[in-house]
This record gives sequence, structure tokens and C-alpha cells, in this order.
Amino acid sequence: MKTIIVSVIGISSIFLVAMIQNNINTKTWQEEQLENSLAEAMSQTMEEVIFGGGYGISNQNEMMAAFLQAMIRKLDGKADVTIKVHDINFALGQMDIEAIGSYRMTNGKTCKVSVRRNLIVN
Repeated sequence: MKTIIVSVIGISSIFLVAMIQNNINTKTWQEEQLENSLAEAMSQTMEEVIFGGGYGISNQNEMMAAFLQAMIRKLDGKADVTIKVHDINFALGQMDIEAIGSYRMTNGKTCKVSVRRNLIVN
């Protein structure tokens, strides 16, 4: 009987550690993916502003549209993403944007990760 109890406790402990590790890996992966997408989208948008690539950005609205289009292409769709624009200035070449990703863990709990980037081109 003692062997069965010890075995059940051991297997339960291993299962618990595996679930905790999976949740940590999922959160880290979501945060990295969101951070990379945000950085690449901002960089691509600023490149279009500076060098006039793409269809030509001439104001803040077009700059925001180009950013959102680039951001959508970078995301994989496994998280619900909210974009908060804290500051965007076409004339100064400045963007301050926060991306908040919401996703569901294996235990059904909803978690959020947030990444904020500020980019200024001189």
C-alpha cells in the first residue's frame, strides 16, 4: 500500500511540474512573439517613413495604417492582441506603442502579456 501511495504522489508531482513548466514556456513564447512582432512592425513602418518605400507615407494616419498592416502580418493569430498608441508623430518620426496579448493557458486560465516600445528616428 505504501508503494502505491508513494507512486501516486511521485507521478502527481511530475505531472504538476510538467504543467507548470508548460505554462511558463507558453507565457515566455507569447511574450517573445509579441515583442518580436512589435519591434519588426515598428522598424518596417519607420523604414517606409524615412525612405519612402511601399506606397509612400505622408501623414500620421497612413503611418498608423502601415504599422497595423505590418503588425497583423507578423502575428500568428494564437493570441488576441490589443494595440495601444501612446504617441505617434509623423513629423518627428516617433512612435510609442504598446501591444497587449491575451491567450488561454492549458488549465483554461486567461493570461495577458504586455510589451511597450518607443522608437524615435532622428
